[in-house]
Amino acid sequence: MHFLCSRAIALSVSVGLAVLLLGSCERDDPKPDCMDCDLTGIPYSPTPHSVLIPADFPQLEIPADNPLTVEGIALGRRLFYDPRLSADSTMSCASCHLPEFGFTDGKAFSLGVDGLLGKRSSMSLANIGFAYHGLFWDGRAATLEDQALMPVEDPLELHEDWANVVDKLIRSAEYPTWFRQAFGIKDKRDITKELAVKAIAQFERTLISANSRYDALFIRFEDFPTEEEQLGYDLFFDFEPSVPDAECGHCHGSVLLTTNNYFNNAIDSVGNLNEFADPGRGKVTGNYLDNGRFRAPTFAQRGADSSVYA
Repeated sequence: MHFLCSRAIALSVSVGLAVLLLGSCERDDPKPDCMDCDLTGIPYSPTPHSVLIPADFPQLEIPADNPLTVEGIALGRRLFYDPRLSADSTMSCASCHLPEFGFTDGKAFSLGVDGLLGKRSSMSLANIGFAYHGLFWDGRAATLEDQALMPVEDPLELHEDWANVVDKLIRSAEYPTWFRQAFGIKDKRDITKELAVKAIAQFERTLISANSRYDALFIRFEDFPTEEEQLGYDLFFDFEPSVPDAECGHCHGSVLLTTNNYFNNAIDSVGNLNEFADPGRGKVTGNYLDNGRFRAPTFAQRGADSSVYA
């Protein structure tokens, strides 16, 4: 009896180990069986896209691993306006970046999908492709691709998990085809968050605002400004010695109306640099001298008399 019991126990342990090993293999397989996941029957022939950039603008830097294509931009636009990127599928990137408000929402503090107030306002995306010195108010993202990753999982913004977003895209009737056309994936399960944010970044690099009334009046000289407009221009840039300087142009200079740098505008009254409720740039750099500094946004707007090249 002792011998038989030992044999039985050994057999049971062996079977258990085999089951565990099989289960482990299944969990490690990132691509479970799929009947309709093959996309190779869909043509992949991306069309290069050249963005129309005004001659007086800086050069638009395009990452070597994310060139602009018609298909990639179209996919990015769809993702930008798709509420499936949020936890309950009610909010999209465009919910806080509205074209009619210069791709902001016009609010001091933006509301997230859970109805909670964010810590800051939504920054304009007009001409955001030229922001080469960090993104967000504090510059914590180095590139548009890095920036696009963060709002999805921020609990005060879209509050979703990228794994869930990718699953929604895989299960979609259209997105696998669009990802195939944009990036040449061969299988639905090749959709990743990295490809999604590459597409969003492509779209955002086309948001070039260069046809506002300001551009028409003071860049292209196509019309005459009103007295108020001319006075505002002189105050803003201190081009008229007889008019006191409003000090705006120091932070909002260049044709983009931003220097893409970080400043303390002295609005907060604090006893020292460590008393800022929101340390801004300082939290990113770890340098207390950067506390209270925030990125100077552009004033470029997309309104009724302006356009965005895309």
